[in-house]
Parts: sequence; C-alpha cells; structure tokens
Amino acid sequence: MRRIDALRSAARAVAALALRAALLACACSCADPTRVPPPVPPGAIPAGAVLGTGAIKGRVAYTGAPREPQPISFSSDAACHKQRQGEPLREDLVVGASGALRYAFVHVAGGLEGRVFAPPEGPSTLDQRGCVYLPHVLGIQVGQPLLILNSDPTLHNVHVTAEQNKAFNFGMSVQGQKATRYFSAPEVMIRAKCDVHPWMISFIGVVAHPFYDVTGEDGRFSIEGLPAGTYVVEAWQESLGARRETVSLSEGDQREVDFTFPG
Repeated sequence: MRRIDALRSAARAVAALALRAALLACACSCADPTRVPPPVPPGAIPAGAVLGTGAIKGRVAYTGAPREPQPISFSSDAACHKQRQGEPLREDLVVGASGALRYAFVHVAGGLEGRVFAPPEGPSTLDQRGCVYLPHVLGIQVGQPLLILNSDPTLHNVHVTAEQNKAFNFGMSVQGQKATRYFSAPEVMIRAKCDVHPWMISFIGVVAHPFYDVTGEDGRFSIEGLPAGTYVVEAWQESLGARRETVSLSEGDQREVDFTFPG
C-alpha cells in the first residue's frame, strides 16, 4: 500500500510539473500575439486561389540628382569583417540604370474591400547575413509566418517597431538560430533594426492580401491574378515617401503603370 501511495504521489508530482511547464509555455507564447498566428476569419479565400487573370505591371523610377551610395563601416564588430569582402553600401536610395528605383514596395491599397484572404503556410524570410538584413525590403501577408534567421557568428537583436501590430525585440546570439513571428494587422511599413549594429535596417510591408511586390534592380514590379475592378496601387520608398495611382481592369487586362519619384 505504501508503494502504491508513493507511486500515486510521484505521478501527481510529475503531472504538477507538466502543468506548470505548460502554463509557463503559455505565459511566454499565449500572452504574446507575435508568437502565434492570428485566427483565419471564416470564409477566407484560400491561399493560392485564382481570382482573375488581370495584372498590373510597371516600373518605379527616380528623377532626382544622382547620389553616391554611402559606405557602412564595420569597425565596431570584427566578426562582421570576416563575413564579407569589403564594406557594404547603404540601401536607403538604390538607383540603377535610367533611374530604376530598387526596394520600392508596391501593393494594392484599395479595391479589394469585402474580400478576406487566408495567409500562405510558407514563410517570408528575413536573414541576418554579413551584418546586414536580407532583404532590405520585404512583403508579407497578415498571419503569414515571418522566419527570422541569424547566419552570422555574432550577436544580433531583432528590434521591430510597429503601430498597428505589437512590437517585438529579442536577441539572436547563435549562428544558425531561427525564430518565427507573426503580424495580425496590415501595416505599411514596419521598421526592423539591430541595436547592436545600428546600420542594420529592414522594412516589412504587411498587407491583408497577396497582391504586392518589391522592385528589383530594374525598378520593375508585377502584381498578377487580379479580378476585374478598380484598384488603388501604392508605391512606397523609404527615403521618398509614397505615390498612388488608380487603375481599372477588365478581366484579363494587363495594365502598365509607372511611378516616378522626383528628387
């Protein structure tokens, strides 16, 4: 009988420890909306569903006076020097051939009202590599995982400031470390920075739908799969602000829209 009582007591102790661990885990994650995906509204359009065959494509350009990119000094961290050849350049205004503007975030800002979209399961990725954020500008859908990587053998911290979403700030000290966070509301744009290496900055465009793009070296963007309708399209650039154009599409239309930012 004593042995049975002892076993029961041990079982109760194990159960209590398991419950405490579960409560602690919930306190860490359940209280933090950035660690869990927000619920998908009922009736949401499944990720990857085809709504139409319309497309809005174009180019974002800068017409101001040329400006030489400014180098970034890595003198504060020897590990940063080892990760790359030479010093990187600031990416707040990257202008290519014929004024092509890189890292502009282009998205549908109006015209999709009444439609709710489920997020894709696959993540959008933000890497810390060579002591810079890659990519410098990225897009993500509400509820889609943001996979954050540390590819450097040095300490970084991911400090994300937001107004419509909950901000977060945590350290990543181990090379190969990964973390996943979520955004629960649209917000264009959200700034991410590293307090250890203050030159590390990235911008995240959070939208409620899959109709967005980030311009590449040629300044071009492409937003496809739109149904017939009238849309407000916005191009955002961190140093120059935002510009909007209204575009009407019939089913199957392929409209070309250019955005020009003066200096």
